[in-house]
Amino acid sequence: MTELLNARRRMPRGRKLCLFALAAAFVLLLAQIPALCETLFARGLTRLVSAAVAAVTGLFPVSLYEVCAVLLILGAAALAAGLIALLCRRRFARVRLWLQRLALAALCVLIAFGVLYAPLYDRAPVEDALGLPEVTATDESVYEAALYFADRLVAVSESLERGEDGNVVPPYTFSEVGELLNAQFDALGTSYFSSAAVRPKAVLLSVPMSYLGITGIYFPFTAEANVNVNIPPYQLPQTMAHEMAHAKGVSRENDANLVSYALCIRAEDAYLQYSGLMPAVAVLMNSLPDELYAEVRARLTPEILREYANASAHYDRYEGLIDTISSFFNDLFLKANGVPQGTRSYSQTVSGLVALHRSMAQG
Repeated sequence: MTELLNARRRMPRGRKLCLFALAAAFVLLLAQIPALCETLFARGLTRLVSAAVAAVTGLFPVSLYEVCAVLLILGAAALAAGLIALLCRRRFARVRLWLQRLALAALCVLIAFGVLYAPLYDRAPVEDALGLPEVTATDESVYEAALYFADRLVAVSESLERGEDGNVVPPYTFSEVGELLNAQFDALGTSYFSSAAVRPKAVLLSVPMSYLGITGIYFPFTAEANVNVNIPPYQLPQTMAHEMAHAKGVSRENDANLVSYALCIRAEDAYLQYSGLMPAVAVLMNSLPDELYAEVRARLTPEILREYANASAHYDRYEGLIDTISSFFNDLFLKANGVPQGTRSYSQTVSGLVALHRSMAQG
């Protein structure tokens, strides 16, 4: 009798799926309303929940994102094998049950994503929080910024130690770089970014991540800023700052890039400056006509050019089909979240760098 009553009280699976689907649609709809993105989510619910999650996951020295990724891969393989076995035995009712549960789990993940990350794509641009002026990027202004940052790069390069391979030798441990960047975020003194300290995680499976073409990833479900440590040494602070920017409330990739460049270039520490200037100069140079590109390149020292070449050779080793597939799905993910440029948005920081040059030159 008790089992019969419980069965009657239980909500039909179809109705439960519909309710969760409506809840997911409602959350994602709220996440696209700019006023709510900034007040209800970015500076409110999302920030509070993410900080609470990070306080727990930060107690673990390893990346829980990696654990989730491995379990997800193993679980997907087991699920596929189980479904095939059930289909072969014609257990169609069981297959339907499994698929319904899978759909329910997917909707729960979608709702969590709608609270923890999706709203941040539609919040206010980051330039005001960084104190950057409005600018229009022209060949002339990009050229001026490229020269300015190239000269700073040459100057700071002379103060750094290099190994036999020509790459800069990091003067800090991974955790020390994280502490320096947390201090840089605090120095901004703006409520745009979360005040909670971020504990970056070094990815143990960095080599497989390199084959996927990923240098870092922020995992909102564990609120972890994960960094691939199988990258050229000069890229570590800038890459870490990029992922920390996501944890601090920045979703758009071009905004996270701009934050990472600004934090590193404005820092007093030479290693952080170098890490921000190297990619910033490359981005600006690649945006120039060939003639102006050559002029800026001629300002760089052989040591800097060698390190650029070393970085290119490093990434060439990991290019292939897996990297192409990974980039394709990342492009789809970004476009689905309101970033029409997809993966091209990673490099759309030229105008921001021009603005950064303008603010530093005037200051």
